[in-house]
Amino acid sequence: MKNFLLNVALPLAIIVTSLPTLFAQGPVQEFTAEATLSPFGVYAPSASAEIIRELDPNGFKYNVKNLEVNTKYGEHSTSFFRKKLIYASSKKIGAFYAKKDKRTGEGFEDLYCAEIDFYGEALKSQNFSRVLNTRQEHEADATFNRDQSIIFFSRSDEADDYKQKIYRAELVNYQWTNFEKMEFNLDGFTYENPALSLDENTLYFASNMPGTLGGYDIFKVVMQEDGTFSKPINLGKNINTTKDEKYPYIAEDNGALYFSSDGHYNMGGMDIFESKITNDGTYNFPVNMGSSINSVSDDIAFMMDLTATGFFTSDRDGGKGGDDIYHFVRERVTQRLTLRAVEFNTDMPLPNAKVLVKDAYGRVVREALTDKNGYIDLGIIPYNSYTIEASKDGYKDLKTYFESDRGDRHTFEEALQMEQKDAEIVSLADKTIIEVEQIYFDFDKANIKDESTLTLNKIANILNQYPLMNIQIDAHTDARGTDAYNQTLSEKRAKATLDYLISKGIDQNRIIAVGHGESRPVHTCKKGCNETMHKENRRVEFVVLNM
Repeated sequence: MKNFLLNVALPLAIIVTSLPTLFAQGPVQEFTAEATLSPFGVYAPSASAEIIRELDPNGFKYNVKNLEVNTKYGEHSTSFFRKKLIYASSKKIGAFYAKKDKRTGEGFEDLYCAEIDFYGEALKSQNFSRVLNTRQEHEADATFNRDQSIIFFSRSDEADDYKQKIYRAELVNYQWTNFEKMEFNLDGFTYENPALSLDENTLYFASNMPGTLGGYDIFKVVMQEDGTFSKPINLGKNINTTKDEKYPYIAEDNGALYFSSDGHYNMGGMDIFESKITNDGTYNFPVNMGSSINSVSDDIAFMMDLTATGFFTSDRDGGKGGDDIYHFVRERVTQRLTLRAVEFNTDMPLPNAKVLVKDAYGRVVREALTDKNGYIDLGIIPYNSYTIEASKDGYKDLKTYFESDRGDRHTFEEALQMEQKDAEIVSLADKTIIEVEQIYFDFDKANIKDESTLTLNKIANILNQYPLMNIQIDAHTDARGTDAYNQTLSEKRAKATLDYLISKGIDQNRIIAVGHGESRPVHTCKKGCNETMHKENRRVEFVVLNM
């Protein structure tokens, strides 16, 4: 038991547990498409540091604090093990066995673990494993499988202290054992920052191996049926640049890849970026996560759980020396977008217009019909852009764009001005009609709705355009109610339609108004009709008698 405590530095009571929420998951497919850009160019790779907002691309603001566990030497966060923070540190310098890194003047790194309290502070730090950590090599990064019985970690190459390789080990009888160097490591190159997917099928890492676009790139290897990993696959030019990309992390919901880069547009040094993962497993062009977490210095090693808290590492001003680990709590800044569909010329509200809103990644944010006053409401993300598509029977399809240009809590209001289509004279097999969108009535009502006056205006325009034309108004009801009642109701609807056209200056002698009750339904379902079918049955048609 004493050996176990020395080996993994964990309480005996915590042996088998579920993986903490701060763990990456989900294999993804290699990206091959071009960069995804918003209509406003917000995600263009040429964007300058001046446009980077305080908020991240999801509308979050990060409140960060430096951890007590940091020292004057370098520390960086790496992963979680049984709800403890695993981090690398060079603080063993001064011990009789310590070996210095000539590049930094500090000791070679070892892996440490610390308990995390309610406020995100790291406490009771100790050596993670005296078997895994060595006296003469770097041990700098770690990631674990789901039941945390397997570790992947980086260790400096015995042949070259400054070129790391990725190793694997197993936890057997409470001790790390069965160490092996992964088969994909090549001599003469560095492999670091391993991150294992939650399904344990994909291992991500950073390397300067052959096949990079330049500097360090992020790669992945995929588990094969025989238990071995595939050859490394470069994540592609949307993620990697000619400079350095490191520290991959896959969000718990598999919705995004986080990583650090000094090749994408940034604030200085390495910044933390987010790339949304689409449904088909490809990566969208990465966006800078904003100035509330990134700085003009290096910001790396981001990891986060589903409770909107996590850790990252930075050498920013105000730290204790070298790289320091920071805890963050992120706060969502909520915004609303209220859209109102209106007729282009009159600004009359248009109910039942179909509105589809997509974000800059092409994902549907909201799809619904406008209410009786033409409104639709949705939540949006600050500093993000959206595509809005609107359609309605009798109106031209509308496509427009909206961008939130502020970072505080705010409700935007935008009008969707929709242009009417012209009425058309259409010859059918048995009759000629003036084709317009249907004029609908509420259940058991004969009054003309405001939106329908726009349609009747088009009928009046046709009649004015063809002064010799005579028409017949055919009004219909749905099948609810008695035959006699529906006949009377349809006649009232025909009369209401006639009266409106007369009010627009049309000669009454040119129009015949006929009510057909429920005798000529579009849908013959009667009691089996749903509300949409009933609505389509209670309608008005305009039949051309002569021109």
